[in-house]
Amino acid sequence: MRFKISSIVEYTALLLKKYNELQQTQENNIYRIVEIKQSLSGRYRIIIQVIGKSSIIECSPEEIVAVDWLLEGFSKKDIRTITYFACEQIKKPNYKIMMQEFCEKLNRMIFKLKEAESDALVIKTANQIVMDKELINKLSKEDINSISYIAGYECSQDAIYFCKKNIK
Repeated sequence: MRFKISSIVEYTALLLKKYNELQQTQENNIYRIVEIKQSLSGRYRIIIQVIGKSSIIECSPEEIVAVDWLLEGFSKKDIRTITYFACEQIKKPNYKIMMQEFCEKLNRMIFKLKEAESDALVIKTANQIVMDKELINKLSKEDINSISYIAGYECSQDAIYFCKKNIK
């Protein structure tokens, strides 16, 4: 087997180029994920360490994804992990039905919704919730189904009452 010297030089140059690219990507990795915690409310928190230091930061995946320079300091695998948890967070509803009760004074069902992060209560009728697009987009599909059913039922009862009243 005879090798040409020019092909060996080209191969060595290619290896050196790939090695330099690898070194540069490793130098860009400033942060690494140490731990991922999930709170009782289902929210994720990511524990980040500055590589080579004992500095530790705790952030939510959405906070990290929102800051370009911070995200660029992670390895590709860490970015994939952070993005996955940020997407999981987005899918989760921000509000949950805690209680529903009939209010005789209003002749309507009243819903008490709890915000996941702050535990704040929002008290509204089904019709008010259905009309608030921002709020309804922050509910689970099951809760939206329940609220929409009741809003539709109440609207149909109002129409029946209105028709009976005007026919007489």
